[in-house]
Amino acid sequence: MRVLLTGGTGFIGQHLLRALCAAGHGCRVLARPGSDLTPFTDLTLEVVRGDVTDPASLRGIADGMDVVYHLAAAGHVTAQSPDAYARFRALNVDGTRHLIKACRGSGISRFIHFSSTAAVGTVHHPIIDETTLCQPQTPYQRSKYESEQVVLAAWQQERFPAVILRPCMVYGPGGKGEFLKICRLMARGIFPRVGRGANLTPIVHVRDVVQAASEAATRARPGEVYFIASAQSYPAATIRRHVLAALGLRRPYPYVPLWLALAGAHGLETVARWTGRTPLVTRQNIRSTVADRMFDISKAQRELGYRPSVPLDEGIRETVAWFRREGVL
Repeated sequence: MRVLLTGGTGFIGQHLLRALCAAGHGCRVLARPGSDLTPFTDLTLEVVRGDVTDPASLRGIADGMDVVYHLAAAGHVTAQSPDAYARFRALNVDGTRHLIKACRGSGISRFIHFSSTAAVGTVHHPIIDETTLCQPQTPYQRSKYESEQVVLAAWQQERFPAVILRPCMVYGPGGKGEFLKICRLMARGIFPRVGRGANLTPIVHVRDVVQAASEAATRARPGEVYFIASAQSYPAATIRRHVLAALGLRRPYPYVPLWLALAGAHGLETVARWTGRTPLVTRQNIRSTVADRMFDISKAQRELGYRPSVPLDEGIRETVAWFRREGVL
C-alpha cells in the first residue's frame, strides 16, 4: 500500500511508521517545517513539509495514496483554560477538517483518525463501549470529541471512508506523556491511593496500538469507532507495583480520602488560574482516576483481529528502562 501519515514524528506515529515501512508499504509523511526527522534517516520515506492547520500546504497531499493515518493532535489532560481549548481545537478539530477536505477525491480506501478515550469524558458505567454516550468536559476531551464529529459527518454526508480509533493511555519506549508523569510521581513516593476503590486503569502498549492500526487499514468498517485498550483494566496499585519493581525502589503508598484529594486538586486549579500555568492535577483527573474505567474492546477484537499481547509487567520494565536511558526518570 501507499500510506500517508500525519503526526508521524510523534510517539505512536514513529512506531506505526516503522511498522509500515518494515511491512513493505510506501510511506509519505506530512511534517511541519522545522520538525526533526533525524530518527528516520534509516527509512525510505517521502517527506512533505506542511501543517494540517494550513490548508494551502495540504494540496495534493493524498494523491496516489491508499490509506491515510491521521495522528497529528495537540492536548494536555490537565489544561483548563479557554486559550488551551482554542489551541487544541485549531489542530484537533479544524486541522482534521482541513485534512479531510484535502483528501476528498483522492481515491483513498481508508482515513484512519486517531482519537482517544478522552473523547468519552468521565462517564460512570461499569463497562464502556462504542455505544456509550460521550460526556466530554475538559478542553482536551471536548476537542477530541469534536474532531470525531467532523470525521463521522464526512462519512454520513458523503461516505468519506473514515474510521475512528480510540486508544486509552498508551505507554512504551518513546513515550513521554501521562505515563511518564505517573512514573515520576511513583518514584518520588507522592502517588497516593485515592479513595477506597481499586482505581481500575486501562493502559495499552504502543506495539498493541500499532497492531490494531495496521489491521484497520483493510479490516475496519468506514463510519465505525473502535476502542483500542488493554484486555483488562488494572488496579492502580498493580501498575505502581510493577513500576517500582522496574525501578528497584520501595516507596510509601499513603491513603488519601477522595474528598481531600478533590480539595487539593481544587487548590492547584486555583493557583493555576492565578499563575496561568497548567495544574499538576485537576478534580477531573481525580474523578477519572476513581471511576474504575473499563473499556470493552470486543468490537476491535472481532472486526480488526485486535489482540493486545504485551504483558503489563514486561511492557512496564521495557518502558522504565527506556526512561532511564533517556535520563527522564
